[in-house]
Amino acid sequence: MRPKPFEYYAPSSLSEVLTLLSNTEDAKILAGGQSLISLMKLRLAAPSSLIDINRVTELNYIRQENGRIAIGATTRHDQVATSTLIRRKIPLLAEASGSIGDQQVRNRGSIGGSLAHADPSADLPTACTALNAEIAVTSEAGSRTITANEFFLDFFTTALKQNEIIREVWIPIPPARSGSSYGKLTKGHNDFALVAVAVQSSLAPNDTCESISVVLGGVAPKPVHATETENTLMKKQIDGGLIRDAARKTAEGLTPNPDPRATPELKRELIRTLTERTLTMAFERARGAV
Repeated sequence: MRPKPFEYYAPSSLSEVLTLLSNTEDAKILAGGQSLISLMKLRLAAPSSLIDINRVTELNYIRQENGRIAIGATTRHDQVATSTLIRRKIPLLAEASGSIGDQQVRNRGSIGGSLAHADPSADLPTACTALNAEIAVTSEAGSRTITANEFFLDFFTTALKQNEIIREVWIPIPPARSGSSYGKLTKGHNDFALVAVAVQSSLAPNDTCESISVVLGGVAPKPVHATETENTLMKKQIDGGLIRDAARKTAEGLTPNPDPRATPELKRELIRTLTERTLTMAFERARGAV
């Protein structure tokens, strides 16, 4: 199918984008377009205007500042996945970005677009929630910062207001003896996750868990923390038995999203298995064993 007719704008600066957003009714931002264009072709989305931000070069960057990594909204998935800085400082984000779709999708899709789209089965919302990311958004009225935990509200729904745009994503650099892992299970090649698990951990010198974030994707309307699993591990001496016990608790009380690809029972079993695997890898990396 073809999309409904729309007006097309291609501004070259962020200030132009904000003016257009403020003065154009029912406008959508076009970055990579990997999700939006497909929805428009199916007429599941029918904006009256598209604001193409690909010429806004000031929104494409990766840099370290004030103990965190700042990533501009139009930075491509492949840039994130292959960045030496991110691979060294925030490997969880590089791992999640490298698992998105195929190379063509990673060449076009952007971090800001993925977060704004808020697909609960997508990789970056899950990873950014586990990393305690902050999302800087802006409009003509001003700017504000939203934590990832507060940004994702429901299926394809975020805390973004109509005239706001994601400007950049801030991710704190984990401390020494930190380890992470991202795992997902799919039905087929390049498919969205049936289930996904993002783990960010750190260990004290005596191998006690000093911090832990375990976030599940593909099982709820938005990324969710496995709080029972986190509580089981926190301040405990980490070994294989404790990891298995914590992983079993991941699916307790969980009612996964309806999905024609897998029953809720199967998803719960997949979550338990994937969580154990992902936790094991994260703690091994924190110890420097991998």
